Formats: sequence, C-alpha cells, structure tokens
Amino acid sequence: MEYSAGFTKEKWSENDIAIVIELMLLGKSKKEILEEVIEKNLFQLRSPVSIKNRFNMVYNRAAALDDEMKQHFLSANDYDRKALTLYSFLQVYRLPLEFYVEVIVYKYEQQESLYRNDFYYFFEDKANVSKRVSEWRPETIKRLINSLLMFYLEVRMIEKVDQTKYIIKPIHLSQDLKTYAKKNVPLLYSFSALEKVKES
Repeated sequence: MEYSAGFTKEKWSENDIAIVIELMLLGKSKKEILEEVIEKNLFQLRSPVSIKNRFNMVYNRAAALDDEMKQHFLSANDYDRKALTLYSFLQVYRLPLEFYVEVIVYKYEQQESLYRNDFYYFFEDKANVSKRVSEWRPETIKRLINSLLMFYLEVRMIEKVDQTKYIIKPIHLSQDLKTYAKKNVPLLYSFSALEKVKES
C-alpha cells in the first residue's frame, strides 16, 4: 500500500458507513448502493457530486470490515462502533496505521504521553524513507496531522490535556467484539490493550 495524502478529505463518517453496510448486507452491488444513496440523499449532502466524492471513501472503509464486523457494527454500542470506524480507517490508509503502531502503541508501552511534536517527527521520519512524503507541502502535512488527531480524539484513544499534550488510553470493547477480534482480527483486538499487533 503506497503512502497517500488522500485521508485529508476523510470524515469520521460513522453514520454513512452504517448506511452503506446495511445496503451491502442486503446483497446490493456498489453501483446499486451509490444509486440508492444519491436518490434518497442518505448521506444528507447538498449535491450528487459531493455524495459521489464521499461515497467511494465510505464504501472502501465499509468493505474493509468482514461480514461478522459489519453485522456487529449495526447493533453495536457506541464504543464498539467507534472502534470499528477507526479500524476501517486504518485498513484503508497506510500512514494512520503506521502512526498507530509506531507512535501510539509505542508511547503507551513506554507509559509516555503523546505530544503535538510527535506527529511532526513521524512525518519527518516518513519523508526520509519515502520520496512521495518528502514532496508534500507543510500545509498538506498539517492537514494530515489534523485528520489523525480528529480520528484518534473521536474514538477517545487520545485525550487532550493542553495545547500540545495528549493522554493515550485503550478503547473499551464489548466482550463479544473482544472475543471475536482476539481470534480473528489482531489489529482490532490491539485497540483494547494498545500492545503490538500479534499477527496470527
């Protein structure tokens, strides 16, 4: 998976993902789902163009969940839904996933806080190994950092202490989802313990 700055356009989209999952589970094709979303304006957006732009992102993230996770998403409590929403984001974009593993999990294991500068250091490291990242403008990096912050704050994996400092906390998963994830989805399970992902 190549490094991409595409997630600057991502929204949290939890409700949109639920809408798409419901239609997926009815066996509808991507084209049929898009037509229904546009026709009934299910995303509550102003124009078909803005729906199409949002749709591909939402569809890709919904498709990152297996059928069991899709079913659970629709009936889940708030914490589980947030965890699955974050999981869908990390499955589709390489940089947020690497930030989770290399910075959030590492800092939690070291019992350290997360600082605003940690985001910049992360992108500096990536610029050293990726020509693509090294060519991104400072404002692009800033937007990417804001997107990362938005996702990790929304799921309550990080909590703001002041302008530059955040506390890192595991996500509380229901026992059902935790048991399923432990056996089948190591990355999702790791949210509850914030430890390195044990690949099966």
